[in-house]
Amino acid sequence: MTLEFTEAEIRAILPSAILFLTGLVQLLTDACLGARDPEGDRGQKSHLVLTGAAGSVLAFIALGALTDPSAPLFSGALTGDLLGRFAAGIIIVTTLLTGLGAGGYLGAIGRNRGEFHALLSFGAGAMVLLAQSANLVAMFVAVETLSLALYVLAGYVRDWRESSEGAFKYFVMGAFSSGFLLLGMAFLYGGSGGGIDLAALGGHGDEPLIAVGAVLVLIGLGFKVGAVPFHSWVPDVYQGTPMLAAGWMAVAVKVCCFVALIRIILATGGNTVVASLVEALAVVTILLGNLAALNQTNLKRMLAYSGIAHTGYLMVPLVLVLASHGDGAALSGSLFYLATYLVTTLAAFTALSTLQQGDRDCDTIDSIRGLGRKHPVVALVITLSMVSLAGIPLTAGFMGKFTIFSDAVAGGKWHLALIGVIGSMISVYYYLRPIVAMYFHEALEETEKAEAAWGLHLAMLLLSVGILYLGLFPESIVSLSRGAVPLLAGH
Repeated sequence: MTLEFTEAEIRAILPSAILFLTGLVQLLTDACLGARDPEGDRGQKSHLVLTGAAGSVLAFIALGALTDPSAPLFSGALTGDLLGRFAAGIIIVTTLLTGLGAGGYLGAIGRNRGEFHALLSFGAGAMVLLAQSANLVAMFVAVETLSLALYVLAGYVRDWRESSEGAFKYFVMGAFSSGFLLLGMAFLYGGSGGGIDLAALGGHGDEPLIAVGAVLVLIGLGFKVGAVPFHSWVPDVYQGTPMLAAGWMAVAVKVCCFVALIRIILATGGNTVVASLVEALAVVTILLGNLAALNQTNLKRMLAYSGIAHTGYLMVPLVLVLASHGDGAALSGSLFYLATYLVTTLAAFTALSTLQQGDRDCDTIDSIRGLGRKHPVVALVITLSMVSLAGIPLTAGFMGKFTIFSDAVAGGKWHLALIGVIGSMISVYYYLRPIVAMYFHEALEETEKAEAAWGLHLAMLLLSVGILYLGLFPESIVSLSRGAVPLLAGH
């Protein structure tokens, strides 16, 4: 038996293959050149940063190499549709910007080693595969592969107590979620008559096994995206994870797992129980995420609960699709929202990554008091990101929320739009707290800024421009997100 790949299959696998290869090169170059760096783990190690950036750019370019999105790939295991490529593009851009800042950030806290950069590349490769997966086996393998990278990154700083604690919780709860996911896939396999392709699930929405399987898969992937009530790991893991890695996890993991959730729910979306459950999860996720963030004094935990609330916003278009029995038009709101979430959330984590207190992250509201006078540029970027997260006009966050809420009203789910607006109004309070601390309070603690961290500064600049660009000129990304939807309508 010979194993042969078509040209279309090679083109489809190229982005993830480049990312995996980039990780291997980073490990090898650090082993060869790292020992020669006189600053050791406190050096910026530009060779790792530039290697990661080159790999991400090549992977992004490779996304455009697939010329026939409808061609079957690897016996139906992967798809080259625009949805997968759109999500892969967000993942790769997130990895590129995170990698640019990693050298300066890790050098400042004295932990710049090749494995961090390699784990970013390996995890991103698995995420791209998950975004392109079109059958149950490919999805599960991709989820488990990216989870390995996430568990290690969560516990990367071994002498931080909260890092070890968060990684342990993440690993244990991740194992439970994988069990739910695999069991759900087994039910889907049985309910579809032995098919593992998502296309084989179509037309079986009323089957009891399919409904049970869809609910179990929703639980498994709901854990990954931080939906309530599967969210308890999120604040603990974010608090223990290095700041820049937490930002990467907050964006990239949500993108790939949410796309996988979209594919499975659409394929099994004929059941009213699943539709009602998704709607209920969206409501409680929005409300609980925003309410729990109100009394947080740790910035990582605040952004973690904020991310939970944003998961609820992202589920609103999925509710609309299920209510319209598979019409995927409303999903363009989720895709555009993911793009705005990228620039907004990663900007906040990147700006905070430039600040340290000794060898630890600067992650409390008290630690950024008076920052507006001491480090005005960093304070401005944090302010811009918080304003965008709150959904203030002329920012990316406002356009993302406006798109989703207006689609909800047009789709007859005005109560979801109302709940979303209420949640956004609640969020204004806790997003303004860091801004008030930076500009209207005197500094209580000594905060240092990473010196000569060119990658961090470049990433902050690009993300800040992205927030304003998507807030003022969203048409290009909106049209791209709409173009990624039509092929899903037939699920």
